[in-house]
Amino acid sequence: MCKVILLYTYFLVIYMEEDIKYNLLYDIYGKLLTTKQQSIFEEYYLYNLSLREIAENKKISYQAVRDSIKNSKEMLDKYESIVGMSKLQADIKKIIDMCEKNNIDKSQLLDLLKELKK
Repeated sequence: MCKVILLYTYFLVIYMEEDIKYNLLYDIYGKLLTTKQQSIFEEYYLYNLSLREIAENKKISYQAVRDSIKNSKEMLDKYESIVGMSKLQADIKKIIDMCEKNNIDKSQLLDLLKELKK
C-alpha cells in the first residue's frame, strides 16, 4: 500500500510541475497564441475544466480541445526554446537572491552574468 501511495504522489508532483511550467510559459508568451487557443488554454490550466467541459462550453469536439491544448503547449515550448525568457527570469532571480543575502560568490555571480550576456 505504501508503494502505491508513493507512486501516486510521484505522478501527482510530476503533473503539478508540468502545470506550473505551462502556466509560467503562458504568463510570458500567452499573447502570442490565438484568442481561441488562449481561451481553451485558460479554461484547462487556469480554471481546471475538463476537456469534455471545455468542448461543451465551446460547442466543439473533445478532439479539437485536446489538439488545441497540445498545439498551444508545443508553441509555448517553441517560443521558450527560441527566446528563453523563462530561463532568463530564473537566472536574474538567482542573482537578485544572491545579492539580497549578501552571500555573493563572485565567481558564481560572474558565471551567471556571462551566461546572461550570451
